[in-house]
Amino acid sequence: MKARKISLTALFTALVCAFTVSFQVYIPATKGYFNVGEVMVYTAALVAGPWIGAFAGGVGSMLADLLTGFAIYAPATLVIKGAEGFVVGWLSRVKIFRSQRAWRVLSVVAALAVASLLSLVAPYYVGVAEVSVGPSSLFLAYTELSTPNLTVKLEIPLYFWLLLASLSALAIIYAGFKTNPEVGWTAVSVSIGGFIMVAGYYLYEQLFMGVAALAEVPFNVAQFLIGLLVAIPLARAIKRAVPSLLS
Repeated sequence: MKARKISLTALFTALVCAFTVSFQVYIPATKGYFNVGEVMVYTAALVAGPWIGAFAGGVGSMLADLLTGFAIYAPATLVIKGAEGFVVGWLSRVKIFRSQRAWRVLSVVAALAVASLLSLVAPYYVGVAEVSVGPSSLFLAYTELSTPNLTVKLEIPLYFWLLLASLSALAIIYAGFKTNPEVGWTAVSVSIGGFIMVAGYYLYEQLFMGVAALAEVPFNVAQFLIGLLVAIPLARAIKRAVPSLLS
């Protein structure tokens, strides 16, 4: 059992780092970046629990900062992402209701909240976006190594985000009524973890870095929403596909 937990911790730590490094959008105002690492932070927490979620989220994300030249964020990332992973893993295992009706009502509320938040941050992602798949360089032993990466420009219309918000709400409601009544609470648990991440980076940038911290808030909100929408079905699929891995 101990060896299995160590292996699972190492696996999710590596996946968090890989997901964070693989897709980045630089934010000049804060010297930070948008990434999809939250997908694996939440997946680790939902699948393996709070302690593995905390370690994988904190250490995996910190390693990504160090490897891609954002070392200034590394200490904060270790604490913030660690807390995020722990809270999501812990809250998602708390049973707050006994009746399916209450779970389903919560699913509807959570679905509408997620759709509303996604619609609110959508204007920040409309227009031409330059997206890098893979880092342009890695930092190893204080040496910067150039790496091949793909940079593309995309035209993102507003209706794309509004459609995504609508489909996300419908998917959460459908899951709450048809497949998993507790999906609403899972979404709430992830959202609370996401708000810890957003608030943590805002305070760190505002108090210690002296940058325009508000500029990164909508990007971090979108980051945790994308993580939520991907991680919840992914974690459920992993649990169903390999239950022996978690026993």
